[in-house]
Amino acid sequence: MGRLPFVAALVILLAAALTGSALAADIVTVPTANQLSAGQLDLAYYYIGLDFPAGAPQHVNVQTLYYGLTEQLEVDLHRYEVDKGSTDTIVNATWKFMDERRDSVDAVVGVRDAFESIAKRSYHLSAAKTLNPPVGGPPTGPICRLHLSVGTEDNTLLGDERHEGLFGGVQILLKPLYPQVGLVALHDGQDLITALTFTRSAKWPTLKGGTFGDHWWIGANYTWNLGLR
Repeated sequence: MGRLPFVAALVILLAAALTGSALAADIVTVPTANQLSAGQLDLAYYYIGLDFPAGAPQHVNVQTLYYGLTEQLEVDLHRYEVDKGSTDTIVNATWKFMDERRDSVDAVVGVRDAFESIAKRSYHLSAAKTLNPPVGGPPTGPICRLHLSVGTEDNTLLGDERHEGLFGGVQILLKPLYPQVGLVALHDGQDLITALTFTRSAKWPTLKGGTFGDHWWIGANYTWNLGLR
C-alpha cells in the first residue's frame, strides 16, 4: 500500500471510537472532561469503515477500556488493529481537578500515550458544561452539554493537527421525548465527527454509529459499576 493511504488510516484509527453514553466518557477518543466515577469500568468495540482506494486499508477494529481509579483519576487503554497494517496499543490518563456546579465546569488535565517518551506524549486541558441539567424533577427539554479543549501536538497521529490547539463540540440527549437517543457533533481540530447513540436502558449496552470526515463507524459499549467506591 502507498504511504499516504497508510498514514491516513493511522490518523483515522487513532481518533475514531465513540465510548460512553450520550453524556459520558470520551467522544470518539477525542479528549473531553467527561470522566467515569471511581470503580466504573467501560468496555467497547468499534468497526471503522475507511473510504480509501482499493489496496489501502479498508477498515479498523478498535477496542477500548476506561476505568475510574478514583473520583479524580481515570486510566484508558486503546487497542487498534488496522486492515493490512499493524496493531497498536496506547495508554491515556486524565486527572479531574474541578467539578461542575452552577457557577463552574467539569475540568480535567490529561496525557495521551502516557508510557511513551516525553517527546511523543501529548497533553490537553478539557472543560465541559451542561447547559440545562434537570433540577428537582424530570427534564423539560433536551439536555445539552458543551465541550472545549486545548491540546499540544498529538505525535501518535504522525504530526497531524488533531487535538492540537482548540477543539470541541456538543452532545445532546433527546429527553424527555426520546430519552434513549443521543446526538453528537464534534470537531477534533481537523474533521467533523457525528454520531447517533441508542441506549434501551441502563442494563443494556449503548449502540452507536456515525461519520468521521469521509469515513463511517459503528460500535457498542457497556459500563459496569464494580462497587469499589
